[in-house]
Amino acid sequence: MKLLFFIPAILLSCSSYAQRSRTVHNHIGLQGVYAMSNLQTENFNTSQGEGFLAGLSTRGAFYNDFDLIYGIDFIQIGLQVEAGGKQVEYALSGAQVKFLASYRIAGEYLSAELGPVLQVNGGLKLKDQSQENLIVDGYTTLQAGDLEEISRINGMLTAGLTGGLKWLRLTAAYQYNFTNILNRLNSEDHNLKDPAATNFKGNLGLVTAGIILYL
Repeated sequence: MKLLFFIPAILLSCSSYAQRSRTVHNHIGLQGVYAMSNLQTENFNTSQGEGFLAGLSTRGAFYNDFDLIYGIDFIQIGLQVEAGGKQVEYALSGAQVKFLASYRIAGEYLSAELGPVLQVNGGLKLKDQSQENLIVDGYTTLQAGDLEEISRINGMLTAGLTGGLKWLRLTAAYQYNFTNILNRLNSEDHNLKDPAATNFKGNLGLVTAGIILYL
């Protein structure tokens, strides 16, 4: 987790270096986006949740019409799983470190972006602890509280667009979790409690939209 505190310092250092070059434009951006989240899995019945991402990034010219973007975002989203005939809500929080390639479609006013994101997150936290003993739909003894221990480090891939002014842009993107965010559940021996509780596999999907303010 200490790495996450060093990222902003690295970004500022990159910015200072780039600004010394007469041929390289560079921007520090503050970002805030709304997120719609969904856990894509065949193990549970899930519903769309929502939340937000907020953070800091730096955009610098790389080659011709290509920029590179480095950044860190803090993430807080909700996920919903059916248990006991109800929609049980979980909260997921963590941080994302991104490294993106950006193609300038229209100068500094419209860009397409693509790249990997490293997500470090905590476990799923029940928003209502009184629901922890509800049986997850499709199982006989697996409880809502048993789903909290998900994988802590996950790989994401994101693609999106940003457009607007030099100092203020709108951004929209889709993130897909290409690693198995439920993999840690497979090491919790839940199958000893419920024979059907095996082979957990799930991928997180995020649709985001918001603004970036460049300083």
